[in-house]
Amino acid sequence: MKELFKSILKSIGLYHPLQSWYRQMLFNKRLQQTRKLYANFRGEGYTCNICQQSYSRFVPDQPSPENKTAITKNEMIAGYGENILCPNCLSTARERLVVARLAEMDLTGKEVLHLSPEKNVYEFIEAKANVTTADLLPGFYRTIDGLVRKEDATSFSFDNASFDIIIANHILEHIPADILAMKEIYRVLKPGGKAILQVPYSEKLTATQEMPGINDPARQSALFGQKDHVRNYALTDYVSRLQNSGFIVSVIPYSALAAYYTNAIQENECFFEIEKPVSA
Repeated sequence: MKELFKSILKSIGLYHPLQSWYRQMLFNKRLQQTRKLYANFRGEGYTCNICQQSYSRFVPDQPSPENKTAITKNEMIAGYGENILCPNCLSTARERLVVARLAEMDLTGKEVLHLSPEKNVYEFIEAKANVTTADLLPGFYRTIDGLVRKEDATSFSFDNASFDIIIANHILEHIPADILAMKEIYRVLKPGGKAILQVPYSEKLTATQEMPGINDPARQSALFGQKDHVRNYALTDYVSRLQNSGFIVSVIPYSALAAYYTNAIQENECFFEIEKPVSA
């Protein structure tokens, strides 16, 4: 009955707007609760580079029981830990890392493609650059950008060399044909352009674990730590996939990101510096 009702809502165009409204309602409720709970922690310590508020501690975020085993067993760097959520705006550590890197770029007049756009990241770049947002299910993102396009990351409708910067933050682990998506991102990126393609990864794994054709949320949680993930990337393999797709890749270790520690980025997460060769 639940699936039938969902199908009806989708057929009349109401499913995604209602889902977006419900998610926003839950977010607003949690935000008010968190601000009240952490009011006594206002002060020096960490400063959110999105809302600019400072607290001596941020909000921890741990995986749910059904996801925890896969993340813990494989030692995944997957966005969980201490000081993950800003108490004032609930921005995530992974959003703050991306914003910290973007803040060092000249975004003025740049053409940016933002896939599955996060509200905080989108609002940071939208005032400076020309931003195109896109997702396979754009209805979930219309409250962020009413002009969001429907696009398949494995087969974009964009021309070659269309964008200076492409952001797909924690997206590739959801895509069965991730290498096709990497090659499409490479194709539509301008020579010398940069891609921000952070993913959950493990330094413990010697090979990426994946089941591209899986469609079993419970099993995906058990295997990959989230009900809609299809793989756990091994760090070295992820870099190799990007390089084989044509990118120049540098792994910036957490120890070299000390300037961002005050923004409460996730402990031990590296940053993937990804660029299309100028000569491409």
